[in-house]
Amino acid sequence: MRASSTMLGIGIVMILGGLFAIVNPLAASVAITTVVGLILLIAGGIALVALLLDGASGRRIWNLVVAALSVVAGFWLVTDPLAGTVSLTIIVGAILFVIGLIRVLMVGAFRGTPAYWPVLLSGLFSLVIGLLVLLGFADIQSTLLGYLLGIQLIAEGAALSALGYLGRRGGV
Repeated sequence: MRASSTMLGIGIVMILGGLFAIVNPLAASVAITTVVGLILLIAGGIALVALLLDGASGRRIWNLVVAALSVVAGFWLVTDPLAGTVSLTIIVGAILFVIGLIRVLMVGAFRGTPAYWPVLLSGLFSLVIGLLVLLGFADIQSTLLGYLLGIQLIAEGAALSALGYLGRRGGV
């Protein structure tokens, strides 16, 4: 099988997955939360075991605390993914708000350049989404991660499909 055919196939599957996530954003959000919880649980567990076997000294106590917190957070996300979805969405909202604020504050450095408007609009867009999430719109908090996953999968799937299609035609 040619790489271009593989890219085209993966792109189509990603687009279909993205459409599913947009049609059912709550299920996609819970799935994301569960995966993040499993990653935290496994990584924190491995780090905890490694630190304990290595004999955690006073210098490593904070690493031990972080590993233990990772295990606890991962366990909580896996056992209660719906509540975890809201928590993760609030964290994403805070990150988007801060990114938007930084972009709006730094946009003056781009005045008179072609990057001015894209940076300003991107910053304002991030600010608005961050505020919507942080102000507690409950519907958004439980489904936003699913929508974002859906949009990302569709965008990546479209790019891979285009590259695969062009590769099959000999254009890439």
